[in-house]
Amino acid sequence: TGNLLAHAGAIALRGQYHTHPIPIYQIADVMVHPQARGNLGSNNLFTQLLRPLLTNISQQHPQVLAYGFPGTRPFLLGQRAKVYAQIEIAQELVCTPAMLKTNNWLQAKLMNWEQVPFDKLWQQLQVELPISLIRDARYIDWRYRRNPFRSYQILAIKNWFKIIGWAVISINGNECSIVDILIPQQQLVVALSAITRWTQSQGLQSMRLWLAAAWRQHVSCTVQATKVVVAKMCWSLPWEISTLQQQLYYTMGDVDIF
Repeated sequence: TGNLLAHAGAIALRGQYHTHPIPIYQIADVMVHPQARGNLGSNNLFTQLLRPLLTNISQQHPQVLAYGFPGTRPFLLGQRAKVYAQIEIAQELVCTPAMLKTNNWLQAKLMNWEQVPFDKLWQQLQVELPISLIRDARYIDWRYRRNPFRSYQILAIKNWFKIIGWAVISINGNECSIVDILIPQQQLVVALSAITRWTQSQGLQSMRLWLAAAWRQHVSCTVQATKVVVAKMCWSLPWEISTLQQQLYYTMGDVDIF
């Protein structure tokens, strides 16, 4: 026996690449004890942990993606170790009803989890998310509905009586966070407008969310850079950065802190 000096964790999840199933690993936890930090190049524990982990992941699957959301300092360490490459800096959108005023035929309605047809919606909309976690009923149930550490609610986005999308939300004080969302891209803005109207009816002052660049470019809200880097794991995993910048779909829900 001895003292634990460092550890690295990866969560294996079901993902897709242009509707074809692939495993997606989220590098969720990399820790090195302060007394064990230091050393240069491949001799530091951070590098010795991550490189074998990513090599092992790449050897298990013919096609696999691994990504994570480190802070700035851990990212720079991983970049020097040649295990991290930047996709983008995560941007937070802060929206108020005034920012999203539009003629809107959509409605956001709080519902029970079992009332939302998650599998049907995923089958309809997965083509719009070229690289993404599989956001079906199985994932929603594990990640949100039965999460033992956090409490979430589900909003259905309705076009009259038809549910066309959903948003997982959490409420903290007078602020609503859209932790995850699945909606046709062409209806994203009007869906967010419907959600802001719902938040306003609940006495909430603002709404925030994360969206990848290809999605947030359509939204006229306040955009604030976070201190979080969206990073791909590049050791033994040859994905083009430009491909991920254009096609990876992520939300707050991809990060384990929300």
